[in-house]
Amino acid sequence: MRLFLYECKKIICSKINFLVLIIFCLISVWTFNVNVKKDAPSIIQLNYYDQGEVMSKKEVLKEIALAKQQWTGAMNESWWERLQQAFIESEMRSNEKLFDVEKMNQLYGPGWNLDYALNRQDYTMATDSEAKEGQKQLILRETSLPSTKEDIAKDVAWDIYMNYAEIVLKNKPWNSEDGTYGVMYSGLSGEETPSPVYSSTKLSKAEILMLKEKMNSIDTFYYGDTKNWGSLLSTLGVSGILLMIWVLLISTDIVNKERKNQMLEIQRTCVNGKSRLILSKMEAVLVSSIIGFTIMIGGVSLYALLTGGIGDASVSVIEGIFMVSIFNFGQAYFIGVMSILLGALATAMIGCLVSTFVKSTYRSLALTVIVMYIVPTLFNVFGNLKNLIPVNFMSISNVSVRNFTTMFLGKPYYLYQLLPTIWIPICILIVVIVRFKYNSKSYPIV
Repeated sequence: MRLFLYECKKIICSKINFLVLIIFCLISVWTFNVNVKKDAPSIIQLNYYDQGEVMSKKEVLKEIALAKQQWTGAMNESWWERLQQAFIESEMRSNEKLFDVEKMNQLYGPGWNLDYALNRQDYTMATDSEAKEGQKQLILRETSLPSTKEDIAKDVAWDIYMNYAEIVLKNKPWNSEDGTYGVMYSGLSGEETPSPVYSSTKLSKAEILMLKEKMNSIDTFYYGDTKNWGSLLSTLGVSGILLMIWVLLISTDIVNKERKNQMLEIQRTCVNGKSRLILSKMEAVLVSSIIGFTIMIGGVSLYALLTGGIGDASVSVIEGIFMVSIFNFGQAYFIGVMSILLGALATAMIGCLVSTFVKSTYRSLALTVIVMYIVPTLFNVFGNLKNLIPVNFMSISNVSVRNFTTMFLGKPYYLYQLLPTIWIPICILIVVIVRFKYNSKSYPIV
């Protein structure tokens, strides 16, 4: 135990290691703040007015959050009915701001607004030279009316209905009969995008069927104001890579530091100078990796929680990319951070392995970087196998937000289930190899 604690102290109390860890933590916090600004609600406009004054962005955000609260909860039948009614009201209000109401009333009566909201195909712009016979003309105002504070709630309902509700959930495109997993239509971009379970577009039929089964097993999807959940998950993808770099720094030097200081020969002649020593070093690297993980991942998560909240963890509708996930935010976060931890520990073991075989610290670090970063790019030729490399699965989006699955030995798997099955045995094997190599009579001590 004393030897283990000594090795831990050497790693954690190193000024360089500690300084790099703190810098990486600050980078993670900065990245989170950038993502929060980037992921601001799309319906924010500068033409929201309150009593003749332009509303500030902060005021608009507050009103959007209040408007979303009324839609929080299960997307059941009553929820559908309320949303459909709110959508129609939003459409009618938008029509009043856009079209000349007085002229439209004169031509078609006061009921035209509701009729247009329900039957858009029966109407065309007055300037449309290719109008179909029988279509009613839409006459624009000379200047559209600005949006007001009261319009925010209607805009929120419209946004939910167009991008998540009617298109994504009600019609369940993941059950498309063509076997392609289906597509969804974005009301904002006007383009077809990959299916609501946002994943790789190059999925095997087996993966598609597995994801369909998972989606159909979910009884109810939930909507709520997710606040900064999306920003946090994106940030943790960056934090995972930074953590990997830090782990590489501490793991590739476990033996070479003593070799450089000419202490390795002395240590190996001691009672605990072989097996016990190298095992203590590896244990210290693993524990230090866990400490680094806790500080970096826990730190940015706590910061997100304390600076405005991270929303309802039970929500499975992800705003910004218009998708419904097989995981809610709480599940995505847990799976994601556990993948990061596994990747950190795997990286630590690979670093220890290389450090044991390569004399120079710098060469050891360079070789490990090649193994961890460059070699994985070569795995692109092997398709989904690249998802099994730590540098890829330490990004949360590649495990619990976008790419949930992979093919392995001809069978489909969820990554979060497959990764521990593969990497825990590999890490154990690395421990055996390092111990054997370090104990060998031919092991170089200088």
